[in-house]
Amino acid sequence: MSKDNYKFWKNIWDSKGNSDSEDLLFLDGYEHLDVEFNSKKITDQIIKNLNIEDGSSILAVGCGCGFLARELNSDYNFVGVDYSESIIKKHKQLFDHEVYVCESNNLIFENKSFDYVFCYGLFQYLPDNDYARQTLSEMERVSRKGIFVGDLKNEKTRDTHFVFPKEEFIELGFSIVYAEDVKDGADRYSAVRRLK
Repeated sequence: MSKDNYKFWKNIWDSKGNSDSEDLLFLDGYEHLDVEFNSKKITDQIIKNLNIEDGSSILAVGCGCGFLARELNSDYNFVGVDYSESIIKKHKQLFDHEVYVCESNNLIFENKSFDYVFCYGLFQYLPDNDYARQTLSEMERVSRKGIFVGDLKNEKTRDTHFVFPKEEFIELGFSIVYAEDVKDGADRYSAVRRLK
C-alpha cells in the first residue's frame, strides 16, 4: 500500500467524521456489509480471547466513532484513539468516552498504561508493513496483559487495502483465532497475544 492509499483512507474517515450522520455502521465503515454486524458479539469475542476482567483498563486503537466502544464503557476503564480528528470529535459528540487523536504507530501513552489493548478493522487501512509492525510494537509497549488484533484478512478485498501476513503475526508470538461469523465471504481471523 502506498502513502497515496493512506491519504485516500484518511480522507474517507475525515469525511465520515465531518458528516451529519449518527449511524455508527456508516461512521465506522461497516455500512456496506449485507449481514448482521453485531458490536456486542465482537466485543464479547475480544473479552473472551483476552480473558478481560470487569474493571480492567482497555485501549482501543482506531476506535472510530464508538461502534465497539459503546459496549465497553460501563464495565471497563475504556480509552480510545483514532488518527482522524473529525472522527474523534464525532465520537465525543455521541458518547462520553475518553478518546484522543493519535497515530497507531506512535501512541501518546506511557509504557504499560493499560491492561489490554485492541484494534478491530484497523489493519487493512494501514499504509505498509513497517507501519503495521510499529503499531504492534506500540500496542505491546502500552499493554500490561494482552493484545487483540481483529478483523484481519488473508487477501485484499479492495485494491486500497493492506494485508499483514498471518505468518508474521505467528512469528511475533500471536495466536490465530477465527471469528464465529465470517463477513462478506472473506476468510477473516483475529490475532491474540497474551503478555502475562
